[in-house]
Amino acid sequence: MKRVWKISGGLNENEITQIHTAALELIEKVGILTPSAQALKMIEGKSGIKIKDNRVFIQPQVIEELLGPFPRKTIEDDREPSFHISGYALRCYDIRTGEIRNPTTDDMVEFAKIGHTLGASGCSIVMPKNIPQKLAEVATYKLCMDVSDRVYGAGIFSDADVFDIIQEMLVITEKKYNVGMHMISPMAFDPFLLEMAIRYIPKKADFSVGNMPMSGATSPVDFFGALVQSCAEVLGGSAILKIIAPESDISFTFFIYPFDMRYGTIVYGGPDFIKGNLILNQVARFYGTTVMAKAFNTMAKFPDDAQVGINLTGCVLLMLCGLKKFGWSGTCCIDEIGSIEKVIIDYEIFKMAKHITDGLEIEPYDVAGVVQECLNDGFLVHRTTVENFRKQFFESEIFSNETFSSWDSGGRKRLVDKTREKALKLLKQHNFERDKNQQKELDRIWEKAKKLFSS
Repeated sequence: MKRVWKISGGLNENEITQIHTAALELIEKVGILTPSAQALKMIEGKSGIKIKDNRVFIQPQVIEELLGPFPRKTIEDDREPSFHISGYALRCYDIRTGEIRNPTTDDMVEFAKIGHTLGASGCSIVMPKNIPQKLAEVATYKLCMDVSDRVYGAGIFSDADVFDIIQEMLVITEKKYNVGMHMISPMAFDPFLLEMAIRYIPKKADFSVGNMPMSGATSPVDFFGALVQSCAEVLGGSAILKIIAPESDISFTFFIYPFDMRYGTIVYGGPDFIKGNLILNQVARFYGTTVMAKAFNTMAKFPDDAQVGINLTGCVLLMLCGLKKFGWSGTCCIDEIGSIEKVIIDYEIFKMAKHITDGLEIEPYDVAGVVQECLNDGFLVHRTTVENFRKQFFESEIFSNETFSSWDSGGRKRLVDKTREKALKLLKQHNFERDKNQQKELDRIWEKAKKLFSS
């Protein structure tokens, strides 16, 4: 019989309801800044909604009617945990020399190949700097799509032309039109993305709404206030999109980020980051949605920085709480340096956490008989050991249990050296091929993008 551990505690039902009620009050009293005359015209005159100074104030019952009712019924997620990468960093660690330098399209493609072979999903780890910016934004989709159907994209758009080309690529690969709506804290739409959303309503685009409030900098410093504002931003943004695009599917997720007052920067990873992720997981269940376990975001400056150890704490805690999607691996120091080495380290942490949370099997058997059989020959060669030790114990290619003398005689390889060896091995194993018709269409669009954006 399998035995597993689960973490309980945190917010209770009444406290989550208080957060929700306060979020609805915030939407009604402060409103969502909506910098689009066209959007405001589409909203104007709707019952329960007031517009003043480009802010849209929505009464709580309207939010409930459009998006609710809340709490939604939670559907238990029985999927296996998944591992995700991201970053689009403007620097990277060279996979062969370890130097920090500007990433190229070759780096981007190699990282996508390695991530794909490893089994990851997600976005490009780097934004290539050897081609013009607009073309680079397209390249994070097209060149990565050439080598993977799981690792591509950056979601960064310099203008509508880039946005349109990328949407065209997604449709070619049998995806729906989708506009990711990033809300700007506090309580505002991103003007460009809102414009794109309106343009894509006739194409029946789906919309996904998210945000990045920083506690103490762009939202209240305490957890309650930050949670209330984060929920208000995505609920308010989602409700407005539902009003102007009633036939579109609207999904939303939210997060809160600590802010370091000493350095004036957003903080990825660390105890407050993990605590926020734990709390938001509970709040998400109230809304019938999920949040990503951002277990692999970090302020570590290099792949095997001791600060990466915090990732293991977060990964185990969040997996014990039932989260299923684990990201965003791929960068060091917020998202400033792309690192495929860190991806490989994080993936071992992910597997280690899964080994713990998978629990253990307790099946009574004749222990006395086995011990009796092993009195003379020992346990190492016994059939129960030979047949089961690989299933019983966690094994890693890069986390070593060797003694000092073995490590010393083997050349004293550092953790990062092992990750680079594994990365190059995975690169050689890559074998993805895209559908020929899709590839032909992607190549055609890429040629169009090069003509538009190469200068």
